[in-house]
Amino acid sequence: MKPSLPALRAFETAARLGSFRAASKALSVTPTAISHHIRGLEDQLGTKLFVRSGREVTLTEDGERLADAARLAFGILDEAVRALHRRPRKVVRLAAGSIFTARWLMPRISEFWDSHPDIELEVLPTFEPGTTARENIHIVIRWNRMAYASGDAIKLLELSPVAIASRAFVAANGPIEHPRDLLDLPLLHQRNHWGWLDWFSAMNVPVADRLRGAIFEDANALLRGAAEGHGIVIGWLPLINQDLAEGRVIRLFNEEIPPTHGYFIEVRGTNPARREVQQVVDWLAN
Repeated sequence: MKPSLPALRAFETAARLGSFRAASKALSVTPTAISHHIRGLEDQLGTKLFVRSGREVTLTEDGERLADAARLAFGILDEAVRALHRRPRKVVRLAAGSIFTARWLMPRISEFWDSHPDIELEVLPTFEPGTTARENIHIVIRWNRMAYASGDAIKLLELSPVAIASRAFVAANGPIEHPRDLLDLPLLHQRNHWGWLDWFSAMNVPVADRLRGAIFEDANALLRGAAEGHGIVIGWLPLINQDLAEGRVIRLFNEEIPPTHGYFIEVRGTNPARREVQQVVDWLAN
């Protein structure tokens, strides 16, 4: 068993002050507690550390060696603690949806650590970043229609919709030659049907009936469903570039739809002038 930290601290203090009573006052414990720690330490080490003469104590040769090492060790520890008190933690809490976190933020997180090693970034998941009410969130990455963005919004990323599915799905349900063919095929939706309604409108396909299909909150789950051949989904460029490059899904058409949605930076829950929050905002925007 290794000596306990309290016992070593009691020994070092008594050795430095030359008295168990003085050590007890310095550590705000009783002299009996100091004596108990020293006796236990001597029993563990199998050697005497002090020569006792009444209330006075002097170090033995072994005691001198241990005192030198303890003084050095506690000096290093005390300096580290003082340094931490001088440098408070700089925590910035950022809320973002799952697909943004996985597809945009995670590939860049090493770059952030390299640029800002003194900032502790906490990323909190939320499916509706624009409506979160947590008081301790400093930055929200908000997903919104481009047309609805306020004039002072900090635009982070523009998103263009494309229709995607797996090769296996196309082979089983094809040929898919025109956007209107999708009205008769399984469609998967994110949050509501508006993504697909916007896409059909941009492709000049009238939608007479209510669209059907499962609705998911998590866009990553939606993309997995598409990759596994369960239906067709709206993918957002450039977030799905890697999925396309690796062949997990394919584009059904070569549509060129101007950006309809985007990610925007919203600062909340703190003074925007706080230095570390502004540093994170600047890094995101650049």
